[in-house]
Amino acid sequence: MASASPIWIVVLSYNGLEDTRKCLASVASAVRPGVTTLLVDNGSTDGTAAAVTNEFPWCRVHTVAENRGPAAGNNAGIRVAVESGCTWIILLNNDTTVDPSLVDRLQEAVVAHPEYAVVGPVIYFMGDPDVVMTDGCVFNAPDFHGFFQRKAVPLTRLRPPSVTEVDVVNGCCMMVRADVFARIGLFDDSMFIYHDETDLCLRALAAGYKAGVIDHALIWHKGSASFKSTGKRMARYYDARNLLYVLRKHGGAPQHGRTRLQTSVMYARYMYYWYCTERDEGHVQAADAVLEGICDGLSNRMGRYEERRRLFVAPLRGAFELLRRRPRGLTARRAAR
Repeated sequence: MASASPIWIVVLSYNGLEDTRKCLASVASAVRPGVTTLLVDNGSTDGTAAAVTNEFPWCRVHTVAENRGPAAGNNAGIRVAVESGCTWIILLNNDTTVDPSLVDRLQEAVVAHPEYAVVGPVIYFMGDPDVVMTDGCVFNAPDFHGFFQRKAVPLTRLRPPSVTEVDVVNGCCMMVRADVFARIGLFDDSMFIYHDETDLCLRALAAGYKAGVIDHALIWHKGSASFKSTGKRMARYYDARNLLYVLRKHGGAPQHGRTRLQTSVMYARYMYYWYCTERDEGHVQAADAVLEGICDGLSNRMGRYEERRRLFVAPLRGAFELLRRRPRGLTARRAAR
């Protein structure tokens, strides 16, 4: 076993060398004694591993031969960090840049608030660096028309940081206590990508841990890098399929009082909204990807997306189109309300 560092930063990369360079250049200013940085090269074919080894010799590199999705890639890095005897793991997407105080503020927060085992910062858009991309999130609240309700986290920048309790911490930067993984397991890699951090956070909450977002904005996220080549189609597919999977896995996620029936109805309305949105914008393949995701979610087909015929896509499309074309029927916007 390697000598233990209390904190490991695990950066996940797949064919994003330029993004990775920017990320690690920013991480360099945040590294402190007792902090180890590990890049997980998740099956890249662009020379990422060799370039990082040469350009960032202080960063360890762990290569994964085949890209089986971000969830599996993160799990590979978590295993290395846990086996080293670490106490905390900061999971970081490579399409981010970080504030030099990232580790300091997160560490101060969990020392001051030891009841929190999963924490993250407020996240800005990289392209609009003063605008919040994500902060807090409440999942499946009965008074919200959707599933991921924003819970605003005021940027008071206290020292030590204050923590706002949430249901889900954004997976592009989340710090997790190592013993959480020992108790509840790693990311569910059958999900491949999308909502895997939702599942992890819900499992942590069910095990009695608390999740929170600190009152400091410390990350700038480029966003959606995983879907640059495939666009909205794959995002819509994994969103539809994995959201249904999470809801079923967690018994309808009733922690805030929404019943299973109410959750099922909201899921149908939510998917109909995205189907109509994509159709109205002329994105036929993305609209059909919503239907494919629903079908695979219902049949519990997980893993990487596969091109194949799905028998129930056509009747589901027909039902949605009937609703969409009714003179006084549901519009996409009304469906989400």
